[in-house]
Amino acid sequence: MRSPWLRVVGIKLVVDGVIDACTAAMRHPYSNGSNAEPIWPLADVKPVVAAADAAGLQVALHAIGDLASDIALDALEHAAEVNEPRARRHRIEHLEYAAPGTAERMARLGVTASMQPVHADPAIFDNWAAMLGDERVDRAFAWPEYVEAGALLAFSTDAPTAPHEALPNMYIAATRKSALDGSFAPRHPQYALPLEQALAHATRDAAASVGDGGTRGRLEAGLAADFAIVDVDPFAAGPESLLTARVVRTVVAGETVYDADAL
Repeated sequence: MRSPWLRVVGIKLVVDGVIDACTAAMRHPYSNGSNAEPIWPLADVKPVVAAADAAGLQVALHAIGDLASDIALDALEHAAEVNEPRARRHRIEHLEYAAPGTAERMARLGVTASMQPVHADPAIFDNWAAMLGDERVDRAFAWPEYVEAGALLAFSTDAPTAPHEALPNMYIAATRKSALDGSFAPRHPQYALPLEQALAHATRDAAASVGDGGTRGRLEAGLAADFAIVDVDPFAAGPESLLTARVVRTVVAGETVYDADAL
């Protein structure tokens, strides 16, 4: 049964693993000299992506290493070439390390960069950096590149596999500081985004990434009234307030579904 609350929009394919375990597929070896083969080689993933695209499904491809994102984009470009022209909104998930030019190619193909600020938390970054061990570390989680290239950047929490909920994620996005341990210095603060932009990527752009940009994701007349009220104004109190902010009310489609005062 299809409803506004439950629908199948597409498929997810896990193209590679993770950098922390040296299982993400990279163009160049890890610091220990190893590398990883993709879980889905290009020859295997191309027909699957093309078939899903032909069926009108959205394809989400987990690609953390730069070789994996190359494979994902090659498969998506192939699908667009062999299938009928139509509006498409496919996604690449995570993109923890992407080579220069990836963001521009994604913008050209209309592919969403679906990324999770939690993975850039400095408290868990040292092992990630050690596995690469070279100049690639300086391009970790380079969110502004996607914005500057004109690609849609959608933030999410990676729940339930990641430790942070939405508000600590926004803190990391706006500061590149740790939501786990404040003693860690910011990592790559040049990639932090202004808080208002981070929130827009987690709301407006997240809705657009699943085809709901015309019905939700913004506070605007005619759209679904989906919003949460917190007990602090982070724009006045600063991003640090997000670490202790408490949700006091949640409204979905104009109806209150959570009220802290009613508990």
